Amino acid sequence: MEHKLDSTADAIAVSLRELIAAGELEDGARLIERELADRFGVSRVPMREAIQKLEGEGLVELMRNRGAVVRTLTESDVDEIYSLRMLLEGDAIFHAVKRMDSETLSRAELVHRLLGDADTAQRQGELNREFHELLYRPCANGRQLKTIRELRAQVERYERLQSTLLADTAAFQDEHLKILEACETGNARLARSMIVEHLASAKRIVLQRVRAE
Repeated sequence: MEHKLDSTADAIAVSLRELIAAGELEDGARLIERELADRFGVSRVPMREAIQKLEGEGLVELMRNRGAVVRTLTESDVDEIYSLRMLLEGDAIFHAVKRMDSETLSRAELVHRLLGDADTAQRQGELNREFHELLYRPCANGRQLKTIRELRAQVERYERLQSTLLADTAAFQDEHLKILEACETGNARLARSMIVEHLASAKRIVLQRVRAE
């Protein structure tokens, strides 16, 4: 029974993350257990557990007299998140390059092409996430990969907003291509450098979004 409850809460947490990433649950939006439980057709117990999971990941915070709300990021939050991402993702790809096989690279090439043709922010976000996860996964450090996923989730809604700007999308695709080429040639140092540069570009755009809100 407990395993089933965990599975239900995990599934709800996935859906809530997507709603936050897509901007359907905006910054500061209240997560009211009863209303969300009715929406998902579940009891309040797994809904409460799902919200607690998101709180632990930094996507949700508890506020006095308001309860659980979608966390609003400050400029300081963005600085901290991207500083950590640069360290962790740069290190992940550095070690991953040495272990990448042809199947991983072929799949990454396909995702890169699909990303260029994606016509919705949601699809772009999904493919962007898959592209990076494919390239990091060979590092084989589960804890590091989990932390990277959680940090990315905290800013994904802002990154998706930038993907609606076609000029930015083209620039990011060019950066992805350079990262992929570094991986294909086995140049781990260059791949790490390109990831850091790529994240620095994303950080600048996210900061613009945060300042505008």
